[in-house]
Amino acid sequence: MLQELEFQVLEIYRLLDATVAAFAERTGLRCPQGCGQCCVSEKVEATVLECLPLAFSLFRTSEAELVLQRLEQNGNDRQCVLYRPDLTRAGFWGCSQYATRTVICRLFGFAGNPDRDGIPRLALCRIMKEAGAEQAAIVVGDPLAPMPLFVEAGLRITALHPGLGTQRLPINVALRQALMKVGMVLELQAGS
Repeated sequence: MLQELEFQVLEIYRLLDATVAAFAERTGLRCPQGCGQCCVSEKVEATVLECLPLAFSLFRTSEAELVLQRLEQNGNDRQCVLYRPDLTRAGFWGCSQYATRTVICRLFGFAGNPDRDGIPRLALCRIMKEAGAEQAAIVVGDPLAPMPLFVEAGLRITALHPGLGTQRLPINVALRQALMKVGMVLELQAGS
């Protein structure tokens, strides 16, 4: 069951990445090289479901125990334990698990939310605003490269499994819970 959910979440991530890439190409939006400021935010949240691909990947690469130890030591910190500033220069924006990052990490700076009138408004980060990116992102209603919306991505995730995909938690809490669930499933599979 959890492995099937992992594949379904990864498919959503693939679609989100394609939508973000098309939107970035059409608007000219770019994160400044080596920035990583969003990674140090203490406001990053995710659901346990969003963290399943990450948890499975960490078990496959034998990194789960190390990450669990880091979570035990630093789990009360609100900054993601996967952030590594030395990776920003390598083009991974500071994420040691870039390929399996969560929805907010995929969309931040390249997605929006509907305003009171239902009109999508781009939610740029402070760094992109200061760099003048607002001018480059005026193409809002473009059918060739529609703006990704946080609410739509969240609904896609939630629809897969409301129990695991609804509650938004601090990133370290969500990751720890996902690691515990995946670890338990893998342990049961190994025992049978």
